Amino acid sequence: MKAEVLKQRLERLESVLVQHGETDLALMIRPALEGSEQDLRAFLVSNELWGGAGSIADQAGMSQGQGDARREIEGALIRLGLEQIRQDVVNSRTDKWVDTFCQWRQGGF
Repeated sequence: MKAEVLKQRLERLESVLVQHGETDLALMIRPALEGSEQDLRAFLVSNELWGGAGSIADQAGMSQGQGDARREIEGALIRLGLEQIRQDVVNSRTDKWVDTFCQWRQGGF
């Protein structure tokens, strides 16, 4: 695992979340960034990040609708997810979320 690239992508997601008022979700990320490589890996494959209802992928930006905030957050998730897929550090839902976000972008959502 090339942790540095994954950390950079995760830091960007954290930054975008904070920028758009999603501080509770951003706080979920900080322990992974400050912890060991094992902590980082565990978070990257967690349901907190890529799971269903209540996960960062599911909830981030939704309070603001399908506007620019949600698109920017989805963009950060896409970049993180693609790097995770490239490095094979994935949750069973990572591919599905990345595909969904990409389809939404292509469809103009």
